[in-house]
Amino acid sequence: MAGRIVLYGATGYTGRLTARAMVVRGARPVLAGRDQGRLGALAAELAQAGGGTQLETAVADAEPGPLRDLIGPGDVLVSTAGPFRKIGRPAVEAAVAAGAVYLDSTGEPAFIRQVFEEFGPRAERSGAVLLTAFGYDYVPGSLAGGLALDAAGPAAAQVRVGYFVRGDVRRATSAGTRASVAGVLLEPGYAFRGGRLVTERNAARLTSFEVGGKTRQAFSIGSAEHFTLPRLRSPAGRAADTAALTDVAVYIGLFGRATRLIHRGSALVASLNRVPGWRRAVHAYADRIQRSRAEPGVSRNIRSDVVAVAGDANGTALATVHLTGGEPYAFTAQILAWAASQAATHGVRPPGALGPVEAFGLDALQRACAAAGFHRQPATPG
Repeated sequence: MAGRIVLYGATGYTGRLTARAMVVRGARPVLAGRDQGRLGALAAELAQAGGGTQLETAVADAEPGPLRDLIGPGDVLVSTAGPFRKIGRPAVEAAVAAGAVYLDSTGEPAFIRQVFEEFGPRAERSGAVLLTAFGYDYVPGSLAGGLALDAAGPAAAQVRVGYFVRGDVRRATSAGTRASVAGVLLEPGYAFRGGRLVTERNAARLTSFEVGGKTRQAFSIGSAEHFTLPRLRSPAGRAADTAALTDVAVYIGLFGRATRLIHRGSALVASLNRVPGWRRAVHAYADRIQRSRAEPGVSRNIRSDVVAVAGDANGTALATVHLTGGEPYAFTAQILAWAASQAATHGVRPPGALGPVEAFGLDALQRACAAAGFHRQPATPG
């Protein structure tokens, strides 16, 4: 019997897109959130678009108890309610307690780290499966990195992943995304270097990638790939002649010519974090953004590129994988809907905090990303 899908944060921008994508796939998610009026309106809208069947709704605030009552073992809880640093924990706690499958749309580095390091071991004990950052942040990079490692062969020991967007990024972001970005400024970053996760408290690192024949700059950020890609070369599953993955770096190049300026500003932010009242002011600013509920403008011109470069222990490039796609929110909704349907129908194993490739396999994930709009370009050696 297929598990029950509960979509928490259903009435937010990403939540509504995800609900529609689920209905198109034939899923019947329970729409959960804080406002019954808005939930009812969304259910009515989806019923009209989907043939008249009304979806179930459930009022649940940012506490684990009400969410826990909605799910059991084998069910799937999808959370699109952010900022996750502020209200994300209860959904993870509910899924862990229930032994359910958990997915979310976060791109917040500190929350991702919390899911893997704090909740992952608890999920292993309870039988829950946690799939955090299962959207544009950071499924395409996990796929591109996995494909690059596969193409590079046993000598690959390092991976660099870069995310790039072409178009009016400022107008194409929701209030929830901007609030999350403001909160990210307060937290130290991290990377995977020398075979271990390391915290980066100072300025982000700057690098460049070749994207479509042009050199594009990007700065480093903590991400899910730092946890998920090293597992593809874990000692248990690694052949004797295959190198361990010692370094994973992830970069964001969403701001075009302003990337270098933002990189310089990261050092200033690191200093300001020590100033009394700074963190409180940024949190207040993020809350104001969130309350505005502003949605993205017209984004038909938005295009996305994700590039992964696998290299040997000396840093010599062995293989490059380039994925191209469209608007990030649409991709996030489609890939969340696919993963939730797969998990509800077939389950996911083993328990714990997993990466996309671990959970579904490289081939299935590549097909799903292509169906959601992210396509692989021919891999380029070295």
